[in-house]
Amino acid sequence: MKPRFHLPPAAIIGREEMADGASIRTLLLPHEAPLANLLLLTGRADFHEKWAGAIQELHEAGFAIAAFDWRGQGGSTRLTQSGAGHIDSFDTWLSDLDRLSGWALGALSGDRWLALGHSMGGHLLTRWLVDPARRALPLRRALSGAVLSSPFYGLAGPVAMRAAAMRLAPIQVARGLGDHFAWGQRPYGALQQRPERQFLLTGSRAHFEDEGLWASHRPELATGGVSWGWIKAFADSEAILEAQPIEEVELPLLMLLADRERLVDNKSALRIAARLPHVRHRLFAGAAHELLREADEVRREAISSVVHFAREVTA
Repeated sequence: MKPRFHLPPAAIIGREEMADGASIRTLLLPHEAPLANLLLLTGRADFHEKWAGAIQELHEAGFAIAAFDWRGQGGSTRLTQSGAGHIDSFDTWLSDLDRLSGWALGALSGDRWLALGHSMGGHLLTRWLVDPARRALPLRRALSGAVLSSPFYGLAGPVAMRAAAMRLAPIQVARGLGDHFAWGQRPYGALQQRPERQFLLTGSRAHFEDEGLWASHRPELATGGVSWGWIKAFADSEAILEAQPIEEVELPLLMLLADRERLVDNKSALRIAARLPHVRHRLFAGAAHELLREADEVRREAISSVVHFAREVTA
């Protein structure tokens, strides 16, 4: 059985090299008359092909798109032999974003720019936006607004289990086990493709199954569960975000949340939203985590919200 959603024929897949030699797999999808250029930052373990349907629909809605697979996942340089989702520090990803934002700005013509970050991409985009040291970056200055889709500011699930994992992660990293799978995590496989996981991600069976179909078709794109280092890196990054001058962000923001969210913590998202002076948020009824990969009605409404926001902030 082949994947159902495929990247648009006009999509250009390329590579950009980071300062340390890491190779980042990129995607460009120009538009003849764009509503705006969109820097798309996807989530943990995502890759271009998994987002093929959303990329196609965003393009049809009027966006020229620049995107990339984060270091350590998809077709970019991997950081472990085990297939674990791993990073030493979220600052490494932010440094990549500094470099890749310049690539995107130079690769697409036009002066109307938005950024959209989903889940982990939303966390990283938020940190990038609120950091005073990054306000002078060319694409940061060029942005008219940004969209945060199911942003990851905290894990959902049992509080005691989350707290235990956060306490243990630095110990495991100090023991030299940072790149090892954390509790209950394992390589990509049947665990990620089980029917119960669909409930966490999307009401669309087709979109859910397409990730597994691509992983079977091109196994090198798949990423397994998180490492102890990833957990520590997230905890450190969240503490840095909370300490940043969030209240000083002048950029218009749109936060999209799912009311059936079970992966990230919506309460944390609303707490961050309360500190942002120019944010509006919308809760989608009956929706799970991946709003732009949801069932038709929710997905189309989410994309419509992005389009309306883009028209408003770029007018």
